Amino acid sequence: MNLLVGVRIALASLRGHKLRTFLTLLGNIVGTMSVIAVVSLIYGADRYVSQVVLDEGTDVFTITRINGIEFLTDFDAFLESLTNPDLTLADRDWLAERMTEAKAVGAVTSTNADLRAGSHRFRGTRVRGVTEDYTILEDLPLLLGRHLSLQDVRTARQVVVLGFEVARDLFPRRADPIGQEVKIGGRHFRVIGVVEDQGMVMGNNRNQFAIVPLTAWFKVFGSGGSLDLKIAVRDLSRLTEAKDEATFLMRIRHRLRPLARQDFSLTSSEQMLSIWGGISKAIYGALVPLVGISLVVGGIVLMNIMLVSVTERTREVGVRKALGARRVSILWQFLVESITLSLVGGMIGILIGLLLAWVISLVSPLPFAIAVWSLVLGLGTTFVIGAVFGTYPAWKAAGLDPVEALRHE
Repeated sequence: MNLLVGVRIALASLRGHKLRTFLTLLGNIVGTMSVIAVVSLIYGADRYVSQVVLDEGTDVFTITRINGIEFLTDFDAFLESLTNPDLTLADRDWLAERMTEAKAVGAVTSTNADLRAGSHRFRGTRVRGVTEDYTILEDLPLLLGRHLSLQDVRTARQVVVLGFEVARDLFPRRADPIGQEVKIGGRHFRVIGVVEDQGMVMGNNRNQFAIVPLTAWFKVFGSGGSLDLKIAVRDLSRLTEAKDEATFLMRIRHRLRPLARQDFSLTSSEQMLSIWGGISKAIYGALVPLVGISLVVGGIVLMNIMLVSVTERTREVGVRKALGARRVSILWQFLVESITLSLVGGMIGILIGLLLAWVISLVSPLPFAIAVWSLVLGLGTTFVIGAVFGTYPAWKAAGLDPVEALRHE
């Protein structure tokens, strides 16, 4: 019962002194808002990176001309890698013939282009050129039709597998677009398959793509530029051996001397997760002291306001003590008020933080997801702030002499 009374008194104080209450809780609001907004964005990015790795598979690694991650981790190495030679379809065929640890060696490239079917157009579609084993290297379940075959790639057939949304928008009146014509880069391609709805992953639409044979892609967009070579291992436990074998063979292929710098880059899902894990830990590490300062300042302001409240209600405390209220009851009342005020600030900060993260995800590529543990952490922190910084004002109120308190005006 005393708890409910204390909460009601605290809420009445909120309504009676709106501006003072807002200024009191501003530190808690800003601190909690910052935690929730940043954690929601980082947590969303964590889930997105994990989903990308899951889609490609943990048994797949990639050989590329340039490692884009080095732009952040080793800029000098990134600049040096700009002189690396392009990776070609001949490199892929050479590796596929010689690798013993791989169950599939594929090549892929992509560009953005507009697709047309009659009067309908889909702008900015990601058109991917692939080899026939792309279905082993990534998870692409079909809704209709079939995937590309070895014969499609060898003969450069102008056939295409569409993403769910692309097929729906190009053929809105057809439940089955198989066999229909799509114009890509001025050439007509026949639809042979439609991939199932892949949904959205942290704001990224996974249904806006078209897949064509790599050889047909070359005819439309040209064979210039480097390919990405994707390799799936036969046995996940021998992933390291497969990477070593691919590295060794590529060095032979490019005629590199034993001590010469590698002119290609090898990346895997575990490296991506490791690098991203380091980045997210650094962000979390920087966030803690920054938010801690804000919350401590908010706690000090809260303590000052509670001291003012004790002064304003000195006579009330004297009356309650004269009527038989015990010291612990007075201390409990003011402590509950302090915690309630702090928690209200925390809840407002959580709502604003979630709204801010959602807005940022709408206007930027940053994904957004709610981490339940961050909500619990936000409320728990504001509870502790209210309890710690409310203890002294509550103790001071409980220690007031009833006679002196009754004389107070």
